[in-house]
Amino acid sequence: MMLKNGFSLGCGALVLALFTGCASMVEMQAIEQFANAIENDDLKKLKHHSTMKFSKVALRNESSIDDLKILRIPTGETTVVNIKDVSKNHKKVVVEVGENKKKLLYDLKQVTKTGKWVVDDIYVKQKQKNLSVMKSVSEQMDLLLTVREFVSAWEAGNRDDILGTTDTKFKEVLEELHPAYLARLSKNIAGEPQKSKKKKKPDAQLDKNIAIVRLPRKSGQMVISMQLEKGKWKATDVAVESKIDGKHVKSAKKQAKMLLAVSHFLDAYQQGNKDDLKKYATDQFFRGSLAFGDLTLAPLPLAADAAADYELKIESNLASFVTHAAGRMISLSLIKIESDEIDIPEKYLVEEVTLFHEQDNQQVNLTSLFSARAITKLFGDALNKRDMKILEFSSTPDFSARVWKRVKPNLVQQLPVKEISGDDIKILDTKFNGAVTTVSVRQGNLPLTYILREHLGQLLVDDIQLDLKGRPSSVKETLEVMIQVQNYAYYLHEQDIRKLQRNSSRDFNEMVWRQVDQVPETAYQIPEFLMTELSSLDRNENEEYCRIQLGDNYKGAIVMMKKQYGRLVIDDITIMTDKVASQSVSMKKELRLAMAAVPGKLRQHTVQAAYTITNKEDSDTKPPVIEPAAFESPQQEP
Repeated sequence: MMLKNGFSLGCGALVLALFTGCASMVEMQAIEQFANAIENDDLKKLKHHSTMKFSKVALRNESSIDDLKILRIPTGETTVVNIKDVSKNHKKVVVEVGENKKKLLYDLKQVTKTGKWVVDDIYVKQKQKNLSVMKSVSEQMDLLLTVREFVSAWEAGNRDDILGTTDTKFKEVLEELHPAYLARLSKNIAGEPQKSKKKKKPDAQLDKNIAIVRLPRKSGQMVISMQLEKGKWKATDVAVESKIDGKHVKSAKKQAKMLLAVSHFLDAYQQGNKDDLKKYATDQFFRGSLAFGDLTLAPLPLAADAAADYELKIESNLASFVTHAAGRMISLSLIKIESDEIDIPEKYLVEEVTLFHEQDNQQVNLTSLFSARAITKLFGDALNKRDMKILEFSSTPDFSARVWKRVKPNLVQQLPVKEISGDDIKILDTKFNGAVTTVSVRQGNLPLTYILREHLGQLLVDDIQLDLKGRPSSVKETLEVMIQVQNYAYYLHEQDIRKLQRNSSRDFNEMVWRQVDQVPETAYQIPEFLMTELSSLDRNENEEYCRIQLGDNYKGAIVMMKKQYGRLVIDDITIMTDKVASQSVSMKKELRLAMAAVPGKLRQHTVQAAYTITNKEDSDTKPPVIEPAAFESPQQEP
């Protein structure tokens, strides 16, 4: 709101000269006695020569005379200009003071019991924004003394006195604050005590029932917003404009609301009261962390303990409350929530808590801590149940795209994850390093390390690390290759020549798949060998080649892959079986030889294979018999 009028409370002495003119003796005597009491710093006589109303408002404490002197009231020779009888016991006396003949208006009233005339108020003519207005000394003194009382109460830090200086809404916020927080807040507002006994000159702007008062302090100024409440000036807020960085306080009321939010949150957290935590945390923070988190894993201090050593940093609608406890720094991030409804006040909610371990320079927020454990257990359970929907939901886009989205629906139950799945998953340790979190667990019979990465504010599983001889430590890398092999087996049994071509090397395509319309009968049983368990997986350093061994020497396969078209494709499959003399047969060469058995008819039109991967136990149809001759040692191509 724009303030229409203003006044300056300045230094100076109220010295009233002897009167001239034809004024009535009673009026002259009343004004003279009042002026002499001011000149002699006699508060007792000043009260004696003023009404009870004026005394209670303008002379209510020992410093009133000093404060009265700093008002800008004209001084010098005084002449009575006019006397107006308002009533039998009420007079208004206009006087001119000094060479410039500044006008003052004395409001005099007669005491009923004694008949004596005393001062009820003084009005000073002032110019504000090109307007001449008469300002009441009692009103100015009331505001000035209220400011002094406000500063004194906040400097002393007495809770009841501080609350007594504030209006209803400001008081409601401060009343709820823990005493330690209020004491710290009052110290930040009041600043260092003034060593000089000389009183600072306040500057105030008034607009009817509202005032903004600026009071100099050691390193800047205090700005107090006040309004009349039931006839008394009360502070609605206070700010500190400091010349020292970090000492600014834009709004004591807002800081109190922030501290109150922190206090409520810490106490609810300590009590494990999740219903209350929901009130003081953002919905995203609560649902994504606190709602399912084990709060005992990351104990936080009580609100009273945190008040002993804290720092509150504010920037726009965000704030951070930093405290120390048990050798670590704890930071609570807050955000201001504003309602679209005018009558609903703003509020502050905790949106994250970050723990800083000073010994190992590690930091972790509660969302990461709780969600890391939750997402690890969720992923482990989904892996055990082969729940593809949950596996995709809990994986990073990279893990999902390279592995889970490529799994054929009817191959889900045959995912090669036997070693890393188990009914029970026990979390051993969690470490945080920026956007990457590692969770050490024991799942099944193996120790595993889950690698979690932050994606769009959520922690998701990006990989699993394990130490098994003969294969990469990365489960993502292993599954990416194995799913491609299993899919290849699926394309074989589905007679999907186009997809076989897409996943085969140029050499394999030229020799076999571009020469046929359907899978030759010779290859009908190859899918069964490709679905055996993984024995080893080796990739060279630059990943140009990959060798996968499945099963064993009696029943298995060796799959050779090479990098073409920017990805790994199958270049050959060597079948391992004890049913042939050589025990190993190259699929690429054997199929080529089989097709070349009838010259001029490379494009065979074979019958649909009756044997499939998924129905081998349930189907009555027996797989085709593999002729031993088909697995003889590879011969020279014609």
